[in-house]
Amino acid sequence: MKLYVFEPYDVLSFGGLRHFAGGETHVQRSAFPPPIMRFFHIFERVYGVFLYKDGMVYIPLPADVVKERKKEDKPNIKILKLNKRGIPLITGVEGAYEQAREYFISLKDFFTKYAKGQGDFSICSLRDFIQKEQRVGISIDKDTRTARDGFLYSQDFLRFSEGSRIGVLAEGLREDIRDNRVFLGGERRVSYMHSEDLKVFEKPVSIQKGKLYKFYVLSHLFIEGGLKENLKIGNLRFKVLWFFSAGIEYVSGFGKPFLEMIKPGSVLLLSALDEGGMGCSICQIESVPTVNYKKRMGKDKKTLWDLENFLQRGWNSGILLEVEG
Repeated sequence: MKLYVFEPYDVLSFGGLRHFAGGETHVQRSAFPPPIMRFFHIFERVYGVFLYKDGMVYIPLPADVVKERKKEDKPNIKILKLNKRGIPLITGVEGAYEQAREYFISLKDFFTKYAKGQGDFSICSLRDFIQKEQRVGISIDKDTRTARDGFLYSQDFLRFSEGSRIGVLAEGLREDIRDNRVFLGGERRVSYMHSEDLKVFEKPVSIQKGKLYKFYVLSHLFIEGGLKENLKIGNLRFKVLWFFSAGIEYVSGFGKPFLEMIKPGSVLLLSALDEGGMGCSICQIESVPTVNYKKRMGKDKKTLWDLENFLQRGWNSGILLEVEG
């Protein structure tokens, strides 16, 4: 697999889907990591969006990792594990712990320590890579083409620190991308792109019935009808024992429905119901949304739309790990 590294020439903005209009909402937020669809104009298939610095790849901290409460600088961390009653608890520690929002772990520590149940790794804050800048704008009245009272607003922009980049795990560079200069985010800001080989995901995963596994969510995850007791990864069935959530957000695109999706960094603790294997640790949960919508073109009729290329674009991707430690 290839990791594509993007060096922004200036600040970037990846807005969410929360309604925004000058005069009504006065702050437009920018989130990271953005949904993989922000890179569909460059790639045919995207598995995840990461941070990259000094040759190291950083992914969102798994949601089953907690840190010391209200401690930001080098906090102690713990990996949550289920007790005999099937409830995630921390024992033998003093003080309070909380979920670590906007923290990242190096891909190296993810496989060599986290995957083995070892909690002696360091975590990095989003602020170590990105600083948020607010810039003031003025919304223009569409009728008079002039500014009106109360139409000032602030917009978040992301400025990457020295050496920090965006890393995108993807396949199928589009034919119209002919050089290393591409446009990203709102206002189509210029970034420079190069690729590197990334072989850490190539190790096959053996699935044994009754064993425990973790599915770490790389791209936004949608499960038709909501999270159920059982799910399929490839052709293999798994029972869901616990869901560690990194959050939920709506994802959409032009002419597409709003989908309520699970954010990257979430972790599903699973028990295998079948036996088999995966060719690599990157895999997808089998689920395709089916929604009712009105066509934008032609006659305004309701039709059933099956997103046939949903999985092919990279949604529902994640890393499957055998639980150790």
